[in-house]
Amino acid sequence: MEAHGGRIRAESEGRGLGARFTFTIPAADGGVAASTALAAPAYARRASRGRLRILAVDDDPQALRYVRDAISRAGYAPIVTGDPEDVPRLMQEEKPHLVLLDLMLPGSDGIELMTGILRTADVPVIFVSVYGQEDVVARAFDMGASDYVVKPFSPTELAARIRAALRRRDAPDADEPAGPFELEDLSIDYATRRVWLSGRAVELTPTEYGLLYELSIHAGRVMTHDHLLVRIWGPERMGEPWLVREVVKRLRGKLSDAAADPKYIFTEPRLGYRMPAGDITEPYVT
Repeated sequence: MEAHGGRIRAESEGRGLGARFTFTIPAADGGVAASTALAAPAYARRASRGRLRILAVDDDPQALRYVRDAISRAGYAPIVTGDPEDVPRLMQEEKPHLVLLDLMLPGSDGIELMTGILRTADVPVIFVSVYGQEDVVARAFDMGASDYVVKPFSPTELAARIRAALRRRDAPDADEPAGPFELEDLSIDYATRRVWLSGRAVELTPTEYGLLYELSIHAGRVMTHDHLLVRIWGPERMGEPWLVREVVKRLRGKLSDAAADPKYIFTEPRLGYRMPAGDITEPYVT
């Protein structure tokens, strides 16, 4: 055990069951003297051999134990921590197959933490949070989250969401179209995942690009809300068309495409959206 800078850390090196416990202690002035977390990487490495590893990050020790037990009962190897500063090290050392993140963490924004994770690892990230507002959920998906589970939830629901995210991650991608898509002043290069409008690069988030991709490869056909939800957010989000509407609104803004007089994305009332058929050109080969 060691104490320094307001932080208390205790470690146990039991045989195959090493555990690290971190916790928050109220300061005498009513503030917080230490913001630490409960972590129990007892199931990592030797114990997790042959099992997929799930990293869970939550600063509430009780919630962390609940998630840890749910992960373990679902057959995965849990790696848990409540300290966001532990995440880069755990990502490097344990190489988890999926990450569960609380949205609000001490001294760290969950979405910023996810962005850092996705810069260094290609893993699904699922948010687990008490915040279920539409704008918060949309922002999380927009920045790259695979799913968003609102507390409270059952172990069965969490296990199902994890399985679905892992299936989507491992599912083979459909063949890319042969060449770029051209429509009016819009150009989409599928090979590089880049978009241009009148020769100017358009910066899109992963979700925005995913929606534009899905509409363009099916140009000329109506894509229903549920089709787009399944393809971009997963089947767990069926019945939530507001997610699609939110991204379409942002896409139209970036493409200077007025909803009242569109050139690229047309609304089919109560059904979904469509793009007019464009041209897919053969790639130029030198």
